[in-house]
Amino acid sequence: MPSAVPLRPILLSAAVLASLTSVAQAQAPVLAPHRAVYELKLDDRRASGGLEQARGRILFETTGNRCEGYTTNFRQVVELTMNGNRVVMDARTAHFEEGDGSGFRFTSRATQNGAPYMETDGSANRATDAVAVRLRKPREGTQSLDRAVIFPTEHLLRMMEAARDGRTILEAKVYDGAETGDRVYDATAIIGRRMEGEPQEAEPAARDPRLAGLPRWPMTISYFEQGKDGGTPAYSLAFELYENGVSRRMVINYPEFSLRGELIQLDWQAATPCEKP
Repeated sequence: MPSAVPLRPILLSAAVLASLTSVAQAQAPVLAPHRAVYELKLDDRRASGGLEQARGRILFETTGNRCEGYTTNFRQVVELTMNGNRVVMDARTAHFEEGDGSGFRFTSRATQNGAPYMETDGSANRATDAVAVRLRKPREGTQSLDRAVIFPTEHLLRMMEAARDGRTILEAKVYDGAETGDRVYDATAIIGRRMEGEPQEAEPAARDPRLAGLPRWPMTISYFEQGKDGGTPAYSLAFELYENGVSRRMVINYPEFSLRGELIQLDWQAATPCEKP
């Protein structure tokens, strides 16, 4: 295991974004402003490379809609104990994504034991035949991506729609500006059978009245870095996704270990009207 585990912002919009109400079959999925907190613990069944302990939290906050765009703030703090050495990784990310998916702005900053580890700042805009990326950090530069590339919130909306429509697989090319800002991931989502009724042993935060009676789907998303050979994903994310976008029972799978995430807090924020389909 490397000295620092790359705890990148891992498209957790797919795991924690939420909407205010149940979405009718003919309507586009709706996301709601909210704040969610997850507690992370090491999955003891999958730990290797000298990792003795891992714990942490994820904070995810989003506001906006299709009319005004989506603003997302994310923080992931994980404390790792490896071969007797303690490492604390702290990653913070801020995104703004146009409601129609035409533009994306991002900043991220990570520290290791309080010392700067990685910083990214840039933007991406969809043109007629490509997606143009302009980076300011970690270095100045530009990059042209396939026009089929989408951004994190659009990816979540498509997964919600696919689940609602009864599809079992969704493939997408996703760019989130994480790490060095130059990576695109081929994301494959496997969508399980629709489930009804309150889940057994639901955590208190998942007993929110706005979740009562909503169907949900188990999902596993595998992220493969473009340009790398081999069939092993860089990481994968599993969770249960409710019809309105809320998730629970998160599992983050890295090559050497896995983290389990429990939803411990869910706060709904005020929403502004939007009539865009």
